Amino acid sequence: MAQERFTVLKMLEDGMISVDEATSLLDAIEQSDLSVERNPEDIPVLPPETELSGRPGTGGEDEVDLSGVDLAKMTEMKIHEVTPEFIESIRELDLPGFSKDKLLETRIHGVTPAYVLEMRAAGLDPSVNQLIEMRIHGVMPDLLNQMEELGLEDLTLDLLVEMRIHGVTPGYVRELQMCGYTGLHARKLIDLRIHGVTADFIRQMEGLGLEGISLDRLIEMRIHGVDADYLKKMRNLG
Repeated sequence: MAQERFTVLKMLEDGMISVDEATSLLDAIEQSDLSVERNPEDIPVLPPETELSGRPGTGGEDEVDLSGVDLAKMTEMKIHEVTPEFIESIRELDLPGFSKDKLLETRIHGVTPAYVLEMRAAGLDPSVNQLIEMRIHGVMPDLLNQMEELGLEDLTLDLLVEMRIHGVTPGYVRELQMCGYTGLHARKLIDLRIHGVTADFIRQMEGLGLEGISLDRLIEMRIHGVDADYLKKMRNLG
Protein backbone atom coordinates (compact mmCIF):
# COMPACT_ATOMS: atom_id res chain seq x y z
CA MET A 1 0.00 0.00 0.00
CA ALA A 2 3.06 2.26 0.12
CA GLN A 3 2.66 3.11 -3.56
CA GLU A 4 -0.96 4.13 -3.00
CA ARG A 5 0.03 6.41 -0.14
CA PHE A 6 2.73 8.00 -2.30
CA THR A 7 0.21 8.55 -5.11
CA VAL A 8 -2.20 10.32 -2.75
CA LEU A 9 0.54 12.60 -1.39
CA LYS A 10 1.70 13.36 -4.94
CA MET A 11 -1.86 14.30 -5.96
CA LEU A 12 -2.07 16.60 -2.93
CA GLU A 13 1.25 18.24 -3.76
CA ASP A 14 0.15 18.82 -7.39
CA GLY A 15 -3.09 20.43 -6.22
CA MET A 16 -5.29 17.72 -7.74
CA ILE A 17 -7.03 17.06 -4.41
CA SER A 18 -7.58 19.00 -1.21
CA VAL A 19 -6.03 18.24 2.17
CA ASP A 20 -9.36 16.86 3.44
CA GLU A 21 -9.68 14.60 0.42
CA ALA A 22 -6.13 13.36 0.88
CA THR A 23 -6.81 12.62 4.54
CA SER A 24 -9.91 10.60 3.64
CA LEU A 25 -7.99 8.61 1.03
CA LEU A 26 -5.13 7.89 3.45
CA ASP A 27 -7.64 6.73 6.08
CA ALA A 28 -9.25 4.41 3.52
CA ILE A 29 -5.86 2.94 2.60
CA GLU A 30 -5.09 2.44 6.28
CA GLN A 31 -8.36 0.57 6.81
CA SER A 32 -7.64 -1.52 3.72
CA ASP A 33 -4.29 -2.52 5.25
CA LEU A 34 -5.98 -3.68 8.43
CA SER A 35 -8.62 -5.69 6.57
CA VAL A 36 -6.12 -7.75 4.56
CA GLU A 37 -6.32 -11.42 5.60
CA ARG A 38 -3.18 -12.56 7.38
CA ASN A 39 -1.76 -16.00 7.94
CA PRO A 40 -2.03 -16.86 11.68
CA GLU A 41 1.51 -18.22 11.53
CA ASP A 42 2.73 -14.74 10.51
CA ILE A 43 1.24 -13.08 13.61
CA PRO A 44 3.89 -12.78 16.33
CA VAL A 45 2.95 -14.26 19.70
CA LEU A 46 4.08 -12.15 22.65
CA PRO A 47 5.11 -13.76 25.92
CA PRO A 48 2.41 -13.59 28.64
CA GLU A 49 4.55 -11.28 30.79
CA THR A 50 4.85 -8.68 27.99
CA GLU A 51 3.00 -5.51 28.94
CA LEU A 52 1.11 -3.78 26.15
CA SER A 53 0.61 -0.04 26.22
CA GLY A 54 -2.53 -0.27 24.11
CA ARG A 55 -0.74 1.62 21.36
CA PRO A 56 0.91 -0.20 18.46
CA GLY A 57 4.52 0.60 17.81
CA THR A 58 5.56 1.25 21.41
CA GLY A 59 9.26 0.61 21.57
CA GLY A 60 10.40 2.00 24.89
CA GLU A 61 10.75 5.14 26.91
CA ASP A 62 12.56 7.02 24.12
CA GLU A 63 9.77 6.58 21.56
CA VAL A 64 7.87 9.76 20.68
CA ASP A 65 4.14 9.68 21.28
CA LEU A 66 2.53 10.78 18.00
CA SER A 67 -1.04 10.21 19.08
CA GLY A 68 -3.22 13.18 18.23
CA VAL A 69 -0.89 14.46 15.49
CA ASP A 70 -2.73 16.12 12.59
CA LEU A 71 -1.28 14.13 9.70
CA ALA A 72 -2.99 16.31 7.11
CA LYS A 73 -1.37 19.39 8.62
CA MET A 74 2.00 17.68 8.77
CA THR A 75 1.67 16.69 5.11
CA GLU A 76 0.86 20.26 4.10
CA MET A 77 3.80 21.60 6.09
CA LYS A 78 6.11 19.07 4.45
CA ILE A 79 4.87 20.07 0.99
CA HIS A 80 5.73 23.71 1.69
CA GLU A 81 9.09 22.83 3.27
CA VAL A 82 8.32 23.89 6.82
CA THR A 83 11.39 22.17 8.23
CA PRO A 84 12.58 22.00 11.84
CA GLU A 85 15.45 24.28 10.85
CA PHE A 86 13.04 26.88 9.45
CA ILE A 87 10.94 26.73 12.62
CA GLU A 88 13.95 27.27 14.87
CA SER A 89 15.31 30.15 12.78
CA ILE A 90 11.94 31.94 12.81
CA ARG A 91 11.51 31.41 16.55
CA GLU A 92 14.90 32.96 17.24
CA LEU A 93 13.76 36.21 15.59
CA ASP A 94 11.11 36.72 18.29
CA LEU A 95 8.59 38.18 15.83
CA PRO A 96 5.68 40.16 17.33
CA GLY A 97 2.44 38.21 16.96
CA PHE A 98 4.15 34.99 15.93
CA SER A 99 2.52 31.65 16.76
CA LYS A 100 2.74 28.10 15.45
CA ASP A 101 -0.42 28.76 13.42
CA LYS A 102 1.57 31.30 11.37
CA LEU A 103 4.35 28.88 10.40
CA LEU A 104 2.73 27.62 7.22
CA GLU A 105 1.57 31.09 6.16
CA THR A 106 5.01 32.64 6.60
CA ARG A 107 6.63 29.85 4.58
CA ILE A 108 4.09 29.97 1.74
CA HIS A 109 4.50 33.72 1.27
CA GLY A 110 8.29 33.74 1.57
CA VAL A 111 8.78 35.40 4.94
CA THR A 112 12.29 34.07 5.46
CA PRO A 113 14.69 34.94 8.29
CA ALA A 114 16.82 36.83 5.74
CA TYR A 115 13.81 38.95 4.69
CA VAL A 116 13.04 39.80 8.33
CA LEU A 117 16.64 40.80 9.03
CA GLU A 118 16.76 42.99 5.92
CA MET A 119 13.60 44.79 7.05
CA ARG A 120 15.08 45.36 10.48
CA ALA A 121 18.30 46.64 8.95
CA ALA A 122 16.17 49.19 7.06
CA GLY A 123 14.85 50.44 10.40
CA LEU A 124 11.54 48.57 10.39
CA ASP A 125 10.23 46.11 12.96
CA PRO A 126 7.06 44.64 11.45
CA SER A 127 4.84 42.05 13.10
CA VAL A 128 4.40 38.65 11.52
CA ASN A 129 1.05 39.72 9.98
CA GLN A 130 2.64 42.83 8.51
CA LEU A 131 5.52 40.79 7.12
CA ILE A 132 3.11 38.42 5.39
CA GLU A 133 1.15 41.31 3.88
CA MET A 134 4.34 43.03 2.76
CA ARG A 135 5.58 39.90 1.03
CA ILE A 136 2.21 39.34 -0.66
CA HIS A 137 2.36 42.82 -2.20
CA GLY A 138 6.07 42.77 -2.98
CA VAL A 139 7.36 45.30 -0.46
CA MET A 140 11.10 44.75 -0.54
CA PRO A 141 13.62 46.24 1.90
CA ASP A 142 15.12 48.64 -0.65
CA LEU A 143 11.76 50.32 -1.34
CA LEU A 144 11.93 52.31 1.90
CA ASN A 145 15.47 53.49 1.16
CA GLN A 146 14.60 54.54 -2.39
CA MET A 147 11.55 56.50 -1.27
CA GLU A 148 13.50 58.26 1.48
CA GLU A 149 16.19 59.20 -1.03
CA LEU A 150 13.43 60.87 -3.09
CA GLY A 151 12.48 63.01 -0.10
CA LEU A 152 9.53 61.06 1.30
CA GLU A 153 9.41 61.04 5.08
CA ASP A 154 7.28 59.44 7.81
CA LEU A 155 6.71 56.32 5.75
CA THR A 156 4.84 53.65 7.69
CA LEU A 157 4.55 49.96 6.92
CA ASP A 158 0.88 50.39 5.95
CA LEU A 159 1.74 53.23 3.57
CA LEU A 160 4.48 51.17 1.93
CA VAL A 161 1.96 48.37 1.31
CA GLU A 162 -0.59 50.83 -0.11
CA MET A 163 2.01 52.35 -2.37
CA ARG A 164 2.86 48.93 -3.77
CA ILE A 165 -0.82 48.03 -4.23
CA HIS A 166 -1.56 51.19 -6.23
CA GLY A 167 1.68 51.32 -8.19
CA VAL A 168 3.48 54.22 -6.54
CA THR A 169 7.00 53.32 -7.60
CA PRO A 170 10.23 55.32 -7.29
CA GLY A 171 10.02 55.86 -11.05
CA TYR A 172 6.54 57.38 -10.72
CA VAL A 173 7.76 59.77 -8.03
CA ARG A 174 10.74 60.84 -10.17
CA GLU A 175 8.48 61.59 -13.14
CA LEU A 176 6.27 63.86 -11.03
CA GLN A 177 9.32 65.62 -9.66
CA MET A 178 10.58 66.23 -13.20
CA CYS A 179 7.24 67.88 -13.91
CA GLY A 180 7.98 70.32 -11.10
CA TYR A 181 6.05 68.70 -8.27
CA THR A 182 8.32 68.36 -5.26
CA GLY A 183 7.72 67.98 -1.53
CA LEU A 184 5.40 65.07 -2.21
CA HIS A 185 3.89 62.98 0.55
CA ALA A 186 3.00 59.29 0.47
CA ARG A 187 -0.75 59.77 0.96
CA LYS A 188 -0.97 62.37 -1.82
CA LEU A 189 1.03 60.13 -4.14
CA ILE A 190 -1.37 57.27 -3.51
CA ASP A 191 -4.36 59.51 -4.30
CA LEU A 192 -2.71 60.75 -7.49
CA ARG A 193 -1.99 57.19 -8.64
CA ILE A 194 -5.48 55.94 -7.79
CA HIS A 195 -7.08 58.63 -9.97
CA GLY A 196 -4.63 58.27 -12.83
CA VAL A 197 -2.69 61.51 -12.55
CA THR A 198 0.42 60.60 -14.50
CA ALA A 199 3.34 62.59 -15.85
CA ASP A 200 1.92 62.08 -19.33
CA PHE A 201 -1.41 63.66 -18.28
CA ILE A 202 0.44 66.64 -16.79
CA ARG A 203 2.47 67.11 -19.97
CA GLN A 204 -0.73 67.09 -22.02
CA MET A 205 -2.07 69.91 -19.88
CA GLU A 206 1.19 71.82 -20.28
CA GLY A 207 0.92 71.36 -24.04
CA LEU A 208 -2.35 73.29 -23.88
CA GLY A 209 -0.68 76.11 -21.99
CA LEU A 210 -1.90 74.98 -18.58
CA GLU A 211 1.11 74.88 -16.31
CA GLY A 212 1.51 74.74 -12.56
CA ILE A 213 -1.88 73.14 -11.94
CA SER A 214 -2.21 72.12 -8.29
CA LEU A 215 -2.21 68.43 -7.43
CA ASP A 216 -5.70 68.64 -5.96
CA ARG A 217 -6.97 70.26 -9.17
CA LEU A 218 -5.32 67.55 -11.25
CA ILE A 219 -7.06 64.88 -9.18
CA GLU A 220 -10.40 66.67 -9.57
CA MET A 221 -9.95 66.90 -13.33
CA ARG A 222 -9.21 63.19 -13.61
CA ILE A 223 -12.18 62.27 -11.43
CA HIS A 224 -14.57 64.19 -13.69
CA GLY A 225 -12.98 63.26 -17.01
CA VAL A 226 -11.51 66.63 -17.89
CA ASP A 227 -8.79 65.59 -20.31
CA ALA A 228 -6.88 67.20 -23.18
CA ASP A 229 -9.44 66.16 -25.79
CA TYR A 230 -12.30 67.72 -23.82
CA LEU A 231 -10.39 70.96 -23.29
CA LYS A 232 -9.49 71.22 -26.99
CA LYS A 233 -13.11 70.82 -28.04
CA MET A 234 -14.26 73.43 -25.52
CA ARG A 235 -11.55 75.83 -26.71
CA ASN A 236 -12.64 75.38 -30.33
CA LEU A 237 -16.11 76.37 -29.28
CA GLY A 238 -14.72 79.60 -27.89
